[in-house]
Amino acid sequence: MKDKKRQAIEAEVAKLPLLFAKYADNGDHEALADLFTEDCQLARPFQPDHPYHGREAVQAIFRDRKPILVRHIVSNVLVEVISKDEARGTNYLTMLSSHESTTPPQPSGAIYVGGFEDHYVRTKGKWRFMSRFGMIALHSGGAMPNIPAPSDEQRGLKS
Repeated sequence: MKDKKRQAIEAEVAKLPLLFAKYADNGDHEALADLFTEDCQLARPFQPDHPYHGREAVQAIFRDRKPILVRHIVSNVLVEVISKDEARGTNYLTMLSSHESTTPPQPSGAIYVGGFEDHYVRTKGKWRFMSRFGMIALHSGGAMPNIPAPSDEQRGLKS
């Protein structure tokens, strides 16, 4: 693959983690879900052992949660182009949130730092996440949240 083509793919794919953060922060669950393939997998950083399967399940995570004021700071975005239709990447994520109110400014709870390992594919001319596997590496200012494990139905698994 020629350098210009590889660089163009890298630039296009590197936008996906940034758009994910923007849409998650703004509560735009439809746009966020459209970043994923229909048969995607997403393991949230707080629940890495419980991946969600399928675009509908991913959308439901953000659509059905109580509104919060949240900011995701994405950095260290690296993309490795595998082919004209496939890439892999990693990125770091810092997250701060408030569950008290959605009106800024608000004090945040803990600070969480982690990241994602991503698999990207181009389908119908558009780059999307095929999978995102997140994890938390560090936290400060509070304990890790105790989030109940989602049901198989919530995760998009057939019973």
